[in-house]
Amino acid sequence: MVLIFEKLRKEDYFLFASAMYSQPISCSSIIEQATNPFISFHQQLGCFHSDWHQHEWGQLMYAEKGCLHVSSQEKQVLIPGWYGVWIPPNTYHASWSTNSQLHMRAICFPVDAGKPCLCRTIAVFPVSTLLREMIRYTERWGQEPIHEAQATRFLQALEDVLPGEVEKSIPVCLPSTRHPKLLAITSYIQENLAQPINFLWLSREFGLSARSLSRLFMHELGSSFSTYCKIARIMRALELIEMGYDNVAQLATAVGYESMATFSNNFLALCGQRPLLYIHSKRH
Repeated sequence: MVLIFEKLRKEDYFLFASAMYSQPISCSSIIEQATNPFISFHQQLGCFHSDWHQHEWGQLMYAEKGCLHVSSQEKQVLIPGWYGVWIPPNTYHASWSTNSQLHMRAICFPVDAGKPCLCRTIAVFPVSTLLREMIRYTERWGQEPIHEAQATRFLQALEDVLPGEVEKSIPVCLPSTRHPKLLAITSYIQENLAQPINFLWLSREFGLSARSLSRLFMHELGSSFSTYCKIARIMRALELIEMGYDNVAQLATAVGYESMATFSNNFLALCGQRPLLYIHSKRH
């Protein structure tokens, strides 16, 4: 197994700024100490941040009671409570949360190269009842002796279920950048989502013309400024829902929308449900 370890890079610090008092988790150490050809991890972590790491296994992570963030070299994704994320093999990544209620479940296991949908990209998706119970079943592997052959057959069944789950993925992800100027701009955006962010003001504030900033967004992130802000605001709304927000009007205002209708339409486009229905499904 090839593992890549390094200290958190300076340009990645903003991802963890709000988690600076959280507990550190060394996923690298967990992997190194593994005695089986798979790992099952179940723990109420609350606020935490992991190291950057990489492994040849695929990884299924599931968030209960709280939001989980995963960052790779290409994107940042948010996993709302009761959602899962699939991380393909050999993906350099780190995870973190600022939610004290987060209960995280994770399984790492070898992936059949014949399932290309599990080897391409990170995906966030609602977890079905079947997959949820399969994930929870693996918690017993930390409580009783493991019969490796039986566990391997179980994981093969799980791997067969996963492609259908991944197909339901939702685009709650933001592209990442290492461009120093754009990194500062996207950091500012994420820290000020509750306020109106004027594109022309933003370009002047960071010493760029509007045309240059627009090109920078498209070239570095493959996204327009407006699309980036829309996704960032909906991701923040999902976090606030996990924290207990249940009034759609207040939620829209908290993430910078003046129009509740626009907020509702954008939420529907990204999450597949209107915010009120989504909140109702979380509370019942």
